[in-house]
Amino acid sequence: MADALAILVNGCLGLGLALLFAGFLHKGRASHVLRGAGWLSFGAYWPFQAGHYFEINDPVNAWFTILGPGILVYFAWHERMSWKWQEDPPALRWLAGTTFVAASVYFAFLVFPALAAAAIRLTAIQTVWMLKGLFRLDAETAPDLDGVDTHILLITPTGVQDYAVTIILACTAIQSMMIFGGAIGTVEASTRRKWLAALATIPAIHVLNIFRNAGIVFGYKILDWSMFGIESFEWMHSYVGKFGSLAALVVLALVLFRILPELHGNILDVFDLPKRKGPGFYRPPGEKAQAPPPDTPAA
Repeated sequence: MADALAILVNGCLGLGLALLFAGFLHKGRASHVLRGAGWLSFGAYWPFQAGHYFEINDPVNAWFTILGPGILVYFAWHERMSWKWQEDPPALRWLAGTTFVAASVYFAFLVFPALAAAAIRLTAIQTVWMLKGLFRLDAETAPDLDGVDTHILLITPTGVQDYAVTIILACTAIQSMMIFGGAIGTVEASTRRKWLAALATIPAIHVLNIFRNAGIVFGYKILDWSMFGIESFEWMHSYVGKFGSLAALVVLALVLFRILPELHGNILDVFDLPKRKGPGFYRPPGEKAQAPPPDTPAA
Protein backbone atom coordinates (compact mmCIF):
# COMPACT_ATOMS: atom_id res chain seq x y z
CA MET A 1 0.00 0.00 0.00
CA ALA A 2 2.83 2.36 0.90
CA ASP A 3 4.56 1.66 -2.40
CA ALA A 4 1.36 2.29 -4.34
CA LEU A 5 0.85 5.59 -2.50
CA ALA A 6 4.45 6.65 -3.23
CA ILE A 7 3.96 5.90 -6.93
CA LEU A 8 0.73 7.91 -6.96
CA VAL A 9 2.27 10.87 -5.12
CA ASN A 10 5.36 10.92 -7.33
CA GLY A 11 3.11 10.61 -10.36
CA CYS A 12 1.27 13.76 -9.26
CA LEU A 13 4.61 15.53 -9.02
CA GLY A 14 5.78 14.47 -12.48
CA LEU A 15 2.45 15.17 -14.13
CA GLY A 16 2.15 18.56 -12.45
CA LEU A 17 5.58 19.71 -13.62
CA ALA A 18 4.97 18.44 -17.16
CA LEU A 19 1.67 20.32 -17.37
CA LEU A 20 3.22 23.53 -16.01
CA PHE A 21 5.99 23.33 -18.60
CA ALA A 22 3.54 22.65 -21.42
CA GLY A 23 1.41 25.58 -20.27
CA PHE A 24 4.47 27.82 -20.11
CA LEU A 25 5.40 27.00 -23.71
CA HIS A 26 1.91 26.98 -25.20
CA LYS A 27 0.70 30.39 -26.38
CA GLY A 28 -2.98 29.64 -26.94
CA ARG A 29 -5.97 29.71 -24.67
CA ALA A 30 -5.41 26.07 -23.72
CA SER A 31 -2.31 27.14 -21.79
CA HIS A 32 -4.56 28.11 -18.89
CA VAL A 33 -6.09 24.63 -18.78
CA LEU A 34 -2.62 23.06 -18.79
CA ARG A 35 -1.24 25.33 -16.10
CA GLY A 36 -4.35 25.13 -13.92
CA ALA A 37 -4.25 21.33 -13.98
CA GLY A 38 -0.50 21.49 -13.37
CA TRP A 39 -0.90 23.56 -10.21
CA LEU A 40 -3.50 21.15 -8.82
CA SER A 41 -1.41 18.06 -9.56
CA PHE A 42 1.79 19.68 -8.24
CA GLY A 43 -0.02 20.78 -5.08
CA ALA A 44 -1.25 17.23 -4.38
CA TYR A 45 2.35 16.08 -3.89
CA TRP A 46 3.38 18.36 -1.03
CA PRO A 47 1.18 17.45 1.97
CA PHE A 48 2.68 13.94 1.88
CA GLN A 49 6.16 15.41 2.51
CA ALA A 50 5.29 17.06 5.84
CA GLY A 51 6.10 13.93 7.87
CA HIS A 52 9.67 13.88 6.54
CA TYR A 53 10.32 17.46 7.62
CA PHE A 54 8.84 16.88 11.07
CA GLU A 55 11.09 13.82 11.44
CA ILE A 56 14.23 15.86 10.74
CA ASN A 57 13.10 18.68 13.10
CA ASP A 58 12.42 21.20 10.34
CA PRO A 59 9.01 22.58 11.36
CA VAL A 60 9.20 25.64 9.09
CA ASN A 61 9.38 23.57 5.89
CA ALA A 62 6.90 21.07 7.33
CA TRP A 63 4.22 23.74 7.71
CA PHE A 64 5.02 25.11 4.27
CA THR A 65 4.25 21.70 2.77
CA ILE A 66 0.95 21.58 4.63
CA LEU A 67 -0.26 25.14 3.94
CA GLY A 68 1.46 25.79 0.61
CA PRO A 69 -0.89 23.70 -1.59
CA GLY A 70 -3.69 26.15 -0.79
CA ILE A 71 -1.72 28.84 -2.63
CA LEU A 72 -1.26 26.53 -5.62
CA VAL A 73 -5.02 25.93 -5.76
CA TYR A 74 -5.43 29.71 -5.77
CA PHE A 75 -3.10 29.96 -8.79
CA ALA A 76 -5.16 27.29 -10.54
CA TRP A 77 -8.30 29.33 -9.90
CA HIS A 78 -6.70 32.39 -11.52
CA GLU A 79 -5.76 30.29 -14.54
CA ARG A 80 -9.43 29.37 -14.82
CA MET A 81 -10.38 33.05 -14.65
CA SER A 82 -7.78 33.86 -17.31
CA TRP A 83 -9.32 31.24 -19.59
CA LYS A 84 -12.79 32.61 -18.90
CA TRP A 85 -11.77 36.24 -19.51
CA GLN A 86 -9.46 35.33 -22.42
CA GLU A 87 -6.44 37.00 -20.83
CA ASP A 88 -2.84 35.83 -20.46
CA PRO A 89 -1.12 37.73 -17.60
CA PRO A 90 2.67 37.46 -18.10
CA ALA A 91 3.14 36.93 -14.36
CA LEU A 92 1.15 33.68 -14.36
CA ARG A 93 3.08 32.29 -17.33
CA TRP A 94 6.40 33.30 -15.71
CA LEU A 95 5.36 31.70 -12.41
CA ALA A 96 4.64 28.38 -14.11
CA GLY A 97 7.98 28.43 -15.94
CA THR A 98 9.92 29.31 -12.80
CA THR A 99 8.28 26.52 -10.84
CA PHE A 100 9.03 23.99 -13.56
CA VAL A 101 12.72 24.91 -13.82
CA ALA A 102 13.35 25.12 -10.06
CA ALA A 103 11.46 21.96 -9.13
CA SER A 104 12.68 19.86 -12.05
CA VAL A 105 16.36 20.54 -11.38
CA TYR A 106 15.97 19.92 -7.66
CA PHE A 107 14.11 16.64 -8.11
CA ALA A 108 16.69 15.54 -10.69
CA PHE A 109 19.18 15.51 -7.80
CA LEU A 110 16.82 13.22 -5.89
CA VAL A 111 16.30 10.86 -8.83
CA PHE A 112 19.99 10.59 -9.75
CA PRO A 113 21.99 9.77 -6.60
CA ALA A 114 25.34 10.53 -8.25
CA LEU A 115 24.33 14.16 -8.75
CA ALA A 116 23.22 14.47 -5.14
CA ALA A 117 26.38 12.80 -3.86
CA ALA A 118 28.59 15.20 -5.82
CA ALA A 119 26.69 18.27 -4.55
CA ILE A 120 26.73 17.01 -0.96
CA ARG A 121 30.43 16.18 -1.03
CA LEU A 122 31.35 19.58 -2.49
CA THR A 123 29.24 21.35 0.14
CA ALA A 124 30.78 19.33 2.97
CA ILE A 125 34.33 20.03 1.79
CA GLN A 126 33.69 23.75 1.41
CA THR A 127 31.98 23.88 4.82
CA VAL A 128 35.16 22.45 6.33
CA TRP A 129 37.18 25.13 4.52
CA MET A 130 34.91 27.78 6.05
CA LEU A 131 35.22 26.27 9.53
CA LYS A 132 39.00 26.30 9.22
CA GLY A 133 39.42 29.67 7.53
CA LEU A 134 36.79 31.85 9.17
CA PHE A 135 35.93 30.12 12.46
CA ARG A 136 39.47 28.86 13.16
CA LEU A 137 38.29 25.33 13.95
CA ASP A 138 40.12 22.15 13.02
CA ALA A 139 37.65 20.09 11.01
CA GLU A 140 37.50 17.37 8.41
CA THR A 141 34.98 15.37 6.41
CA ALA A 142 34.27 11.70 6.91
CA PRO A 143 32.39 9.23 4.69
CA ASP A 144 28.97 7.81 5.48
CA LEU A 145 27.93 4.18 4.94
CA ASP A 146 27.75 4.80 1.18
CA GLY A 147 31.26 6.22 1.07
CA VAL A 148 30.14 9.81 0.44
CA ASP A 149 31.87 12.52 2.49
CA THR A 150 28.81 13.82 4.31
CA HIS A 151 29.89 13.82 7.95
CA ILE A 152 31.72 16.84 9.36
CA LEU A 153 34.01 16.20 12.33
CA LEU A 154 35.64 18.74 14.62
CA ILE A 155 39.12 17.83 15.86
CA THR A 156 39.58 18.65 19.55
CA PRO A 157 42.90 19.91 21.01
CA THR A 158 43.56 16.36 22.22
CA GLY A 159 43.12 14.99 18.70
CA VAL A 160 39.72 13.39 19.33
CA GLN A 161 37.30 13.46 16.39
CA ASP A 162 34.02 14.99 17.59
CA TYR A 163 31.04 14.43 15.25
CA ALA A 164 29.30 17.72 14.39
CA VAL A 165 26.75 17.42 11.58
CA THR A 166 25.80 15.42 8.52
CA ILE A 167 25.40 17.34 5.26
CA ILE A 168 22.33 16.28 3.27
CA LEU A 169 20.95 17.53 -0.03
CA ALA A 170 18.87 20.23 1.70
CA CYS A 171 22.15 21.69 3.06
CA THR A 172 23.45 22.43 -0.45
CA ALA A 173 21.03 25.34 -1.16
CA ILE A 174 20.16 23.73 -4.49
CA GLN A 175 16.53 24.78 -3.91
CA SER A 176 17.32 28.47 -3.48
CA MET A 177 19.77 28.59 -6.38
CA MET A 178 17.29 26.88 -8.69
CA ILE A 179 14.46 29.21 -7.66
CA PHE A 180 16.63 32.20 -8.56
CA GLY A 181 17.84 30.47 -11.72
CA GLY A 182 14.31 29.59 -12.80
CA ALA A 183 13.01 33.08 -12.07
CA ILE A 184 15.83 34.66 -14.09
CA GLY A 185 15.72 32.19 -16.96
CA THR A 186 11.98 32.46 -17.63
CA VAL A 187 11.51 36.22 -17.36
CA GLU A 188 11.14 38.22 -20.57
CA ALA A 189 14.32 40.30 -20.64
CA SER A 190 17.56 40.62 -22.59
CA THR A 191 20.00 37.70 -22.42
CA ARG A 192 22.83 39.98 -21.28
CA ARG A 193 20.92 41.21 -18.24
CA LYS A 194 19.80 37.68 -17.41
CA TRP A 195 23.41 36.49 -17.31
CA LEU A 196 24.41 39.50 -15.22
CA ALA A 197 21.60 38.80 -12.76
CA ALA A 198 22.55 35.13 -12.50
CA LEU A 199 26.24 35.89 -11.90
CA ALA A 200 25.37 38.51 -9.28
CA THR A 201 23.12 36.26 -7.19
CA ILE A 202 23.55 32.49 -7.65
CA PRO A 203 27.26 32.27 -6.65
CA ALA A 204 26.47 34.52 -3.67
CA ILE A 205 23.73 32.12 -2.54
CA HIS A 206 26.23 29.26 -2.62
CA VAL A 207 28.85 31.12 -0.58
CA LEU A 208 26.29 32.33 1.97
CA ASN A 209 24.98 28.80 2.35
CA ILE A 210 28.47 27.51 3.13
CA PHE A 211 28.73 30.23 5.78
CA ARG A 212 25.33 29.15 7.15
CA ASN A 213 26.43 25.52 7.46
CA ALA A 214 29.65 26.45 9.22
CA GLY A 215 27.82 28.94 11.44
CA ILE A 216 25.36 26.27 12.55
CA VAL A 217 28.26 24.01 13.57
CA PHE A 218 30.00 26.84 15.42
CA GLY A 219 26.80 28.04 17.11
CA TYR A 220 25.73 24.70 18.46
CA LYS A 221 29.02 22.88 19.06
CA ILE A 222 31.18 25.76 20.30
CA LEU A 223 28.78 28.43 21.60
CA ASP A 224 26.03 25.98 22.58
CA TRP A 225 23.58 28.77 21.73
CA SER A 226 19.93 28.10 22.49
CA MET A 227 16.83 30.10 23.41
CA PHE A 228 13.23 29.54 24.48
CA GLY A 229 14.05 26.05 25.73
CA ILE A 230 14.83 24.80 22.21
CA GLU A 231 17.71 22.33 21.89
CA SER A 232 20.87 23.99 20.57
CA PHE A 233 21.11 22.27 17.18
CA GLU A 234 17.41 22.73 16.44
CA TRP A 235 17.64 26.41 17.44
CA MET A 236 20.63 27.04 15.15
CA HIS A 237 19.40 24.92 12.24
CA SER A 238 15.64 25.45 12.16
CA TYR A 239 15.42 29.03 13.39
CA VAL A 240 18.67 31.05 13.28
CA GLY A 241 19.89 29.45 10.07
CA LYS A 242 16.47 29.50 8.43
CA PHE A 243 15.66 33.14 9.12
CA GLY A 244 19.23 34.25 8.44
CA SER A 245 19.00 32.61 5.02
CA LEU A 246 15.69 34.34 4.41
CA ALA A 247 17.18 37.75 5.22
CA ALA A 248 20.11 37.11 2.86
CA LEU A 249 17.75 36.05 0.06
CA VAL A 250 15.74 39.25 0.50
CA VAL A 251 18.91 41.33 0.02
CA LEU A 252 19.88 39.32 -3.06
CA ALA A 253 16.36 39.72 -4.42
CA LEU A 254 16.76 43.50 -4.20
CA VAL A 255 19.95 43.23 -6.24
CA LEU A 256 18.11 41.06 -8.73
CA PHE A 257 15.26 43.55 -9.06
CA ARG A 258 17.76 46.30 -9.78
CA ILE A 259 19.13 44.34 -12.74
CA LEU A 260 15.81 42.84 -13.89
CA PRO A 261 12.94 45.21 -13.11
CA GLU A 262 10.73 42.95 -15.26
CA LEU A 263 11.13 40.29 -12.61
CA HIS A 264 10.09 42.74 -9.92
CA GLY A 265 7.01 43.58 -11.97
CA ASN A 266 6.05 39.91 -12.28
CA ILE A 267 6.36 39.35 -8.54
CA LEU A 268 4.26 42.44 -7.78
CA ASP A 269 1.63 41.20 -10.22
CA VAL A 270 1.53 37.84 -8.43
CA PHE A 271 1.00 39.60 -5.10
CA ASP A 272 -1.73 41.70 -6.74
CA LEU A 273 -3.75 38.61 -7.66
CA PRO A 274 -6.21 39.15 -4.77
CA LYS A 275 -7.12 42.52 -6.34
CA ARG A 276 -8.01 40.90 -9.64
CA LYS A 277 -11.80 40.80 -9.61
CA GLY A 278 -12.56 40.95 -13.32
CA PRO A 279 -11.10 41.21 -16.82
CA GLY A 280 -8.73 44.03 -17.71
CA PHE A 281 -6.84 44.15 -14.40
CA TYR A 282 -3.54 43.27 -16.08
CA ARG A 283 -2.70 45.35 -19.11
CA PRO A 284 -0.19 44.25 -21.74
CA PRO A 285 3.38 45.51 -21.10
CA GLY A 286 3.82 49.10 -22.23
CA GLU A 287 0.11 49.79 -22.51
CA LYS A 288 -1.06 52.68 -20.39
CA ALA A 289 -4.49 53.22 -19.08
CA GLN A 290 -6.45 55.75 -21.13
CA ALA A 291 -8.26 58.56 -19.39
CA PRO A 292 -12.02 58.37 -19.82
CA PRO A 293 -13.45 60.86 -22.29
CA PRO A 294 -15.01 63.98 -20.75
CA ASP A 295 -18.73 64.05 -20.38
CA THR A 296 -20.49 65.48 -23.40
CA PRO A 297 -22.59 68.50 -22.34
CA ALA A 298 -26.29 68.16 -22.92
CA ALA A 299 -27.68 69.99 -25.93
